[in-house]
Amino acid sequence: IPLLDKDSAALLGDRKLGSLVEMVSQFEVANDYAQINYRGTPVRVTPLIYASTIKWMTNQRNGIPAYIMIDMANQDTECVMLESGIRYSKSERLNRNIYRHLRFKYPTYIFDDQIFMEIDDEGTPFWVCPVKKFNIGLFGGQTIGRVVLCNAITGECIDYDINEVPQWIDKVYSAELLMS
Repeated sequence: IPLLDKDSAALLGDRKLGSLVEMVSQFEVANDYAQINYRGTPVRVTPLIYASTIKWMTNQRNGIPAYIMIDMANQDTECVMLESGIRYSKSERLNRNIYRHLRFKYPTYIFDDQIFMEIDDEGTPFWVCPVKKFNIGLFGGQTIGRVVLCNAITGECIDYDINEVPQWIDKVYSAELLMS
């Protein structure tokens, strides 16, 4: 039974990064902590972010080397090191910022405010980017019509219709949209 809320996950993630001496001064833990199922286990995942603009300038060539994954049932916290760093993220500057990358690639799409990080069964990080669809209806007419998956390492994007999203994607709709 998953017992870990987002605030507790943030404490565990900060503690894990603090134990990694070589990365603690260069990176911080993002406050995303998306809840997903990874290989049948509920986990929370979040990427690392650059600690400052200076840290970005010195590390951006290699990208962000890891993400944090926390098992929600037993609170095992793991810093998953990647062979190739995350090059497209929310903390990147210039053209590798995920929002800017998507805007240049899909100039006519209206993306939802929430962009979630998920990992596939091999551990590759992806950004799940819901595309808004507007209809006239009883509930404000806003829903999600398409989803763009962006590989966080290569920046390669795949555009899916909402009915064709791969099974390993757990979160397409934001909680705010579902509640409204």
